[in-house]
Amino acid sequence: MRRRDKLTLTVLCAGHFVNDSYSSIIYPLLPLIKLKLDLTSAQVFWLAPLYAISSSLMQPVYGFISDRYFRRFFAVFGPAITGVFVSMIGLAPSYGILIVLLVAGGIGIGSFHPQAAAMAAAAASERRRVGMALFSALGTLGFAVGPLVITRVVSAYGLEHSYYIIGTGLVMSAILYRLCPPLPAHSSSAPGVEKIKWQLLGALRTAWKPLLLLYLITVIRSGLQMTTNNYLPFMLEDRGYALTEMGNVMTVFLLLGGIGGVAGGFTAERFSGRAVTLYSGLLAGPLMIGAFALTGPLSIVCLGLGGFMLLSTIPVIVAMAQELVPGQTSTVSALMMGAAWGVGALAPQALSNFVPAFGFRNVLIAASAVTTVTAVLAYFLPREEPHRSVVESDLATATAVGD
Repeated sequence: MRRRDKLTLTVLCAGHFVNDSYSSIIYPLLPLIKLKLDLTSAQVFWLAPLYAISSSLMQPVYGFISDRYFRRFFAVFGPAITGVFVSMIGLAPSYGILIVLLVAGGIGIGSFHPQAAAMAAAAASERRRVGMALFSALGTLGFAVGPLVITRVVSAYGLEHSYYIIGTGLVMSAILYRLCPPLPAHSSSAPGVEKIKWQLLGALRTAWKPLLLLYLITVIRSGLQMTTNNYLPFMLEDRGYALTEMGNVMTVFLLLGGIGGVAGGFTAERFSGRAVTLYSGLLAGPLMIGAFALTGPLSIVCLGLGGFMLLSTIPVIVAMAQELVPGQTSTVSALMMGAAWGVGALAPQALSNFVPAFGFRNVLIAASAVTTVTAVLAYFLPREEPHRSVVESDLATATAVGD
């Protein structure tokens, strides 16, 4: 990698860290928001799916626009949009305003990912899997730090002062604007929109079987993570944990998950993405079951190790999907990072009907058991993965960046 490419990748990773640190701050605050706005459990657990509509399910649209028109707008200004709106959730006077703030913040979160992922892959060049591992892991690490920071701010100053964290997103966007180069514009001889659409559909049709397996694996794993994010604070509250203690526990889960993402990327480069996905699928479920079935320090250890295994395949799956459909990197990144995670975000609401009868703990244990299905799906992934070629457009980006 050239020096300029390394700087680009570093800045994009930092932007991912900041952007995703905002996306997790709502989860440890859910008990406080429920109390402040006098919400029902159904209203609380609808927040994640509504949040996901703008931040995840819409990512394929953002990715398509990124591949065709704006070459760096979303990657540069996403953190600022996210920071402004999400940091104000503590000021929301009503459920409706809270949803508006979350959806607006979700637009910043979601629009950043596909374009920034494509730019990170281009900067990483021939070391795409390592580059995507670092990019994805920094986002997961940011996701882990968010609860740690916001619980301390709210504990010290109150929920209504959540906006104290607004500045980080604005500063990060300023840095991205200064240092992050755009993806190259398509030439005037590029095929028209209709031809591009058929090219995309043709590429997806050719690789639909492994893409479907990767998609289902991502949906199931993200469903457990999102359910844990939503239910764990309430389970810990029932056990008598203070707000900052909840933040600490969630940070252990998400921080180890971020480290798992880095380890998964490097391991996949040495062995294979299929192997990482298969063996982590075998281990993630039992560890997460132990995290919720046990109490005390052993429970926290299992939670951390479970997060490590559960989230180790995030960058691996994105890189595998990009290799299956070269030339549509933003779109396919959005499919795996956005659409799949958006569907997974529906899990907390879908499972909420079981909570009154079985409790948060037992529902989390059952959801963890389902995660072992991903190992079966991974078994059917191709044993010989596609050649790790660098997309022609990515090479052009790397050349342009290096000049």
